[in-house]
Amino acid sequence: MAEDTRETTITTESIKLIPLQKVKKSINDLRFKKSGFKKCIQCGRCTASCPAAYLHADYKPRDLMRRFMLGDLNSSEIDELIWKCGQCYSCRARCPRNCKAGLGVLALQAEAVSQGDAPSEIINISEKIKKNLYFKGETFLPSTLDIDILKEFGEETYKQCLDNNLKRERLGFKLDDTRQLPIPEDSMREIRKIMRFTGFAEVEE
Repeated sequence: MAEDTRETTITTESIKLIPLQKVKKSINDLRFKKSGFKKCIQCGRCTASCPAAYLHADYKPRDLMRRFMLGDLNSSEIDELIWKCGQCYSCRARCPRNCKAGLGVLALQAEAVSQGDAPSEIINISEKIKKNLYFKGETFLPSTLDIDILKEFGEETYKQCLDNNLKRERLGFKLDDTRQLPIPEDSMREIRKIMRFTGFAEVEE
């Protein structure tokens, strides 16, 4: 078999350049450190297996990991990109270095919510989740996601969920509860104590 002597020429036009911000930013969130960005070899397997990269041309986990390495976390571009991740962790499954781009994204999402810099829909849902946990001891209740939000999942899903509360009543559940028996009050006091200890502000009635 003849040896293939063709040469591959790499030009600057074929390499995507990421402009860096002057001010570097660090994240104290342990999840960010555990993402493994320091050992990323930029092989691109994460991007090749990422459903979000397939749907969004500007979303590439490999590019995000490079930004993590360089501390380039201040741009408006990355503020938008982190909400395109679906947290499927295909990046981790395919990475030869066991890096977790999705974990780093999750840390950035959490910080954005805590700073009030997340999209308004995310902020609203996070406030609902906090109240659910404080008053019911659970994060998601039937009313957490408004029925209009379900339109984003497609027409068929929207139609199937229109009468969810009625279905729950027929099954013997309360309209806005995920369990038939409430969480004991002493357990609720412990949950609220943990929330206060971990930095959650008091939730108003």
